[in-house]
Amino acid sequence: MSEKDTVKTKKGFGVYATIAAAVLSLAAGVYFQMIGGTFGATRRVCYDTSIVVLLIGAAAAAVALVALRRYGLASAAVTALSGTAILAFVHKCYWYVSDVFVAIDEKGFDDKFIVFVGLCVAAFVIGEIAIYARKTKPAKA
Repeated sequence: MSEKDTVKTKKGFGVYATIAAAVLSLAAGVYFQMIGGTFGATRRVCYDTSIVVLLIGAAAAAVALVALRRYGLASAAVTALSGTAILAFVHKCYWYVSDVFVAIDEKGFDDKFIVFVGLCVAAFVIGEIAIYARKTKPAKA
């Protein structure tokens, strides 16, 4: 047994932030699938399967990497994949946002839109925080 194996370490804030980002990413993916990506009074369809796959894949990758104790890679994976999902969503929902800003969709942003964007951005931001947060802390002997 190496000395590294005998020294006990405790999980730091970064691991828990990574797990929280994974949960938010999973919630965003499931929510987006449930609502079918339709928003507003115009029922604009912003659905794309790749968005769901990226969000759920981010959660799965983060959980798998945390289980393998690859904490830094887990936080990077959940951040990169949820960020890519946000970019894909921005590309798909451009016309809905345009409709809202020029008052074609007079009711403004739909509640479902705000909830989904909030979940995605929270997953990305918490994942980004997890990248820079300490993942382990040495246990006191």
